[in-house]
Amino acid sequence: MDFVVPRGRGIVDAVECKWNPDALEARGLVAFRCLYPRGKNYMVCPLQGPSYEREARGCLLVFVSPSELREIYG
Repeated sequence: MDFVVPRGRGIVDAVECKWNPDALEARGLVAFRCLYPRGKNYMVCPLQGPSYEREARGCLLVFVSPSELREIYG
């Protein structure tokens, strides 16, 4: 996990950045979510199409481009 974004009382978003979205290793995210179970999980990568969701080790990840992440957090 590359950084976290606090969103409110006990809600923390996790953000992972990868050139290759298939290179995801979710152990760190799973450990983080054990401590902070509330929040969204984003995978930022150079997508050529729309964002999509995928589950990894029981965590739902939203795969987004850098510009989509910028839109999410304004």
